[in-house]
Amino acid sequence: MQLSYENYPYSPVLGWSISRYEVFDKCKRQYFYTYYPKAVKNVPHYKMTQLRELTSVPLEIGNVVHDILEAFLKRLQKSDTDIDESRFFKYARDLAYRYFSEKSFLEIYYGYYSEIDREKASQKIECCLKNFIQSPCYNWIYMVAMGDRRNWMIEPPGFGETRLGGLKAYCKMDFLLPVKEDVYILDWKTGSKDEAKHKCQLMGYAAAANRNFNINWNRIFPKIVYLYPQYEEFEIKIDPEELDSFFEKIREQTQQMYALCSNVEQNIPLDIEAFPKNPSPPLCKQCRFRELCFPECRSQVNKEDLKFSRME
Repeated sequence: MQLSYENYPYSPVLGWSISRYEVFDKCKRQYFYTYYPKAVKNVPHYKMTQLRELTSVPLEIGNVVHDILEAFLKRLQKSDTDIDESRFFKYARDLAYRYFSEKSFLEIYYGYYSEIDREKASQKIECCLKNFIQSPCYNWIYMVAMGDRRNWMIEPPGFGETRLGGLKAYCKMDFLLPVKEDVYILDWKTGSKDEAKHKCQLMGYAAAANRNFNINWNRIFPKIVYLYPQYEEFEIKIDPEELDSFFEKIREQTQQMYALCSNVEQNIPLDIEAFPKNPSPPLCKQCRFRELCFPECRSQVNKEDLKFSRME
């Protein structure tokens, strides 16, 4: 089966994605800063750029693992020789060192740590990769999926634009591979399990594959592959009876985001006051824009019991 990705003409209207709506649902102010930085007033452009470019240790661990698996699968497309584990893990450590050296981390910026524990991060990355190469999924790829490897789609280009229920959406898949008349979709996770969220994500992937590649629903098999702390799989079977409710959920969530636009077609937001804060210590601690809401937070670094006085 040969797959070709459908291209859509540019349009400024916002598109649903599980990550976009997750930010919207958790904190409207963070959503505004994340998706409408040009609409932010009274904050210098360089400051918005600086904050937007902050990353986190968990995010970069995931990025390293994804990039290594992408490189590994692309190599596997060209050669099915056995992996040299010593070189494989050295490459992983080198890549991790580069990522953790070149990027700015919110944990450092806000003073949670004086420095990033690169060794601890590298150990988690190595654990994820060991779990992968010792997994049934790895063996299945070698034993079953290699026959059609020329048609694998590994980290497809672009943002995964598609249409769900007629609405613009983004469903970027990690790995899509055909096996005879079937198509399997694999998504790597290095964080915690969230079956409700991940089921929605897999439904989106399946809908995108059906829409973009014209693949029958009963031929699509989407799966989450958890790589830490141990290997697990979460696979769903597409039930056509669930599709109407899934598309309705996407419509409802998209309409909620539309409601905070002054111009839906141009994706122009309402004023910042329409995007309230949702003060929560765990949520705010992970937010790269935290100092815009609570400027005093940078003077309270290295305190485990930070008081969010303005949140009350």
